[in-house]
Amino acid sequence: MVSSSGLGGAYMGQYSGINNQTIDQLVQAESTPMLLMQQQVQKIQNKETAWGDIRSRLNNLLNKVTNLQKPEIFNTKVASSSNDQVATISGDVTAAEGSHDLIVKQLATNTKVTGTRISDVKNSKEALKLTGSLDLSLIYKGNGDIKDSMDNSLSIPNAPSNDSVVDKSKLTIDITENDSISNIVDKINAQSKTTNIQASVVDNHLVIKSMLAGNYTINTTSETDNLINKLGLDQVKSSNGHAALFSIDGLETARNSNSITDVLDGATVTLTGLSQKATSDDSAELQTTTIGLKNDDNKFEGAVNDFVSQYNSLMGLIKSDLNVGDPSKADNQTGSLAGDSDLIQLQAQLQRIITPSANNKGNDTLSANSVGISLIDKEGTLGFDTTTFQKALKNNPQAVKDFFYSADIAPISGSASNEKGYTTVLSKFANSYLSTSTGKTGIIASKTTSFDATIKDLNQQIDNFQDRLTAKRQQYVSQFSALDSFMMQAQAQLNYFTQQIGANTNNNNNR
Repeated sequence: MVSSSGLGGAYMGQYSGINNQTIDQLVQAESTPMLLMQQQVQKIQNKETAWGDIRSRLNNLLNKVTNLQKPEIFNTKVASSSNDQVATISGDVTAAEGSHDLIVKQLATNTKVTGTRISDVKNSKEALKLTGSLDLSLIYKGNGDIKDSMDNSLSIPNAPSNDSVVDKSKLTIDITENDSISNIVDKINAQSKTTNIQASVVDNHLVIKSMLAGNYTINTTSETDNLINKLGLDQVKSSNGHAALFSIDGLETARNSNSITDVLDGATVTLTGLSQKATSDDSAELQTTTIGLKNDDNKFEGAVNDFVSQYNSLMGLIKSDLNVGDPSKADNQTGSLAGDSDLIQLQAQLQRIITPSANNKGNDTLSANSVGISLIDKEGTLGFDTTTFQKALKNNPQAVKDFFYSADIAPISGSASNEKGYTTVLSKFANSYLSTSTGKTGIIASKTTSFDATIKDLNQQIDNFQDRLTAKRQQYVSQFSALDSFMMQAQAQLNYFTQQIGANTNNNNNR
């Protein structure tokens, strides 16, 4: 750095003894306020990071609480079947628990027609040299031949009208001269999802199948002369489909499917085989298959256990952050948020909400303690007694569910109202800290905003102070450079006067 007098900083101090190192020490002595502000910024950043950890664990706790409000946690079903070679069952959250006796007398099958072998070509890839159009459709032939054990006709719910063409099953495909059997199959299958007609080729035989189980016929026509004959569809081998015939809890019924979704609410019964007789005696009765659904209590229990574990994780972190250490020690180490009133309040409120008491009842009969949730030591650790939980669940599963969460659910929108229960209180409390919504800013979000604003202000003060220190250093350099320049000039003048005095003395001595 060069001073205004032209004396380089490198020469500064040769006369005054004040050099760059001296100036650095002077500037350092004046920078104490800035260092204190930098330390303050670091402390605030540490607090913000600590609150970020609290927010993360509290949010995880909220997720565990929300999980306990989901119907699938309470109502997920475990299915059972005494013979899965005859039938299986599955159910959604709306299905009721219970077992049912099932007898399968007939499985639903699909109509299939197989044409005669097309001998005009060697394989299914060779062009048929045919042109024209092929019309296909499904016609429902009804279920008048289906009888129960008392020889009464059985109706099939939601079945098409007898002798009616199935909606959207009509299909017309154009056949060109270069089309092979495989090309025709591809054209039919390209619209299978709409028409429910499916085709395949087996040893140059055109095979057409109804994708709908039940008593349907497959109608094949063409306005092109001799096309039906050339495709082997004039003399088809037909296998007519029929409905499934079964009884459930003694009620005989029939369906045009082996996947039965409308007999038990929320459940799907899948027929896989026919019921067998216990003995070869013709008079022997068909054996029943017992199918059933029960709530998956393990999933419910696991969700409660996850909630308890996450609560303990959060409270452990809070305890660590609030730790005051040993004030009597000179090197005492405290937690990141020791003395933070908001965190102390969070800890106290959580303990009050979570601790079993009369105020924590989700309904009129249960408390946290009665479903196995209780404090197990003086440190505030939350425990979960699965034996107590299972006992309560066995005695009154609906009461246990309602203890944790109950609400009125709108049938169309699915929105919840009149929410009650243990988790509802916890959820509202957690959101009071976590919310970032406009007008509903939570405590943690407010603290984060305050931290950021304070850090921004301090950094601006630090920048301004740094600018002043830079100017101060420049001032010192200019001042002490000028001092060195003055002292150098004074030294030069002193040397000149000394030389003049010496010269005059020599002249006088020579006279």
